[in-house]
Amino acid sequence: MELSKFPRMVTRYRLELSNSNPPCVFDDCLNYVSYILSISNHQICFLELHNLNLEKLHLSITEVIPQYRVDINNGLSDIYQDGPMSLTQPVGYVLRGGGKRLRPLLTIFSAEACGGSKEDVFSAALAVEVLHNFTLVHDDIMDQDYIRHGQETVHHKWDDGIAILTGDAMLSLALDLLNQSPLAQQSQMKIFIEGLLAVCEGQALDKEFETQEIVTLDDYIRMIDLKTGHMVGLAAELGAISAGVDSETCQAIRDYGRLVGRAFQIQDDYLEIFSNSSNMGKSLESDIILGKKTFLMIQALQKNGSIMNSALKTARTDFEKGIGQIRDYLENEGIKETTQKEIDTILKLADEKINGLPIDKDKLLYFSELIKKRGHLKTVIVIGSINIIHPNNINIGNL
Repeated sequence: MELSKFPRMVTRYRLELSNSNPPCVFDDCLNYVSYILSISNHQICFLELHNLNLEKLHLSITEVIPQYRVDINNGLSDIYQDGPMSLTQPVGYVLRGGGKRLRPLLTIFSAEACGGSKEDVFSAALAVEVLHNFTLVHDDIMDQDYIRHGQETVHHKWDDGIAILTGDAMLSLALDLLNQSPLAQQSQMKIFIEGLLAVCEGQALDKEFETQEIVTLDDYIRMIDLKTGHMVGLAAELGAISAGVDSETCQAIRDYGRLVGRAFQIQDDYLEIFSNSSNMGKSLESDIILGKKTFLMIQALQKNGSIMNSALKTARTDFEKGIGQIRDYLENEGIKETTQKEIDTILKLADEKINGLPIDKDKLLYFSELIKKRGHLKTVIVIGSINIIHPNNINIGNL
């Protein structure tokens, strides 16, 4: 197994193996470690392979926080310092408030995959993350969510007016960051603005669907492609543009990103039903209360609207009881399994978009795997062994 197959930017682990262990142990170890994605805000993991003299397996953590994520967080923390305290405080609160930083990571991965550098695309990567957080601040007002990234939302901590101003300021900051990019190009600004409009259009459709009685899966896919897919596609394409690749490669990487974004949103809908607020870092009740038409809900309503509407009604007054009924119904009707398969299928389609490209695809393929495993398992690392812990705290593996 070549070290180059693993991205060099993430949580670092030191792996020592001895030749007495069969190859399958080594391969299983690599597969298990891929599940570390859900630990500490779903960070990526990186293996350093040492001492292939293999008398025993030894795994120790040598770096807890991914370096790229540290760099992104440091960059975000210094963006807006001078201004009214009523604005600088909430902007700083949002940008220092956490998050997986998947979109800026994808921008950097895309640039590096195409032969560019992190330094050349770093401002653009920050711009994508600030733009994303702008949409979240306004989205939280619209949905009246009170938790985001494990902390109070801006409108809940301050008020709606401050939250609106905070989002507006962050949009301006995002545009300024993109303009500061060493390789700032007109094409980058164009797709950035197109991505912003697409997000707004997707959000508008999402609101329309709340009161629309019949919403098809095709309607839903169109909505999430605008709301989420365009933003992730934008993140990927900015990296490709910065590296100066041809238009065909840019198109393929954009398509890859949009499909990853589609899978991410369906997965988000899934996790909002089958996960919990603590794991997700945000409040989950609003989608139920507002009647959001998600991939799962559309199928459930099509199969038996009366049962699902009854469970939704219960959830609005007794969330824990209602969500339990919803989970049971989705599982019993096979909708849970269908959704998981759909996510996997979309991510495979995303990978196919880039498989034939003359680029270093490893980081992008790894990014797809990161999304696939998001929220599946929590992993506890113990010196000398790997314990794989199921979300229900069932130990399902040990090396």
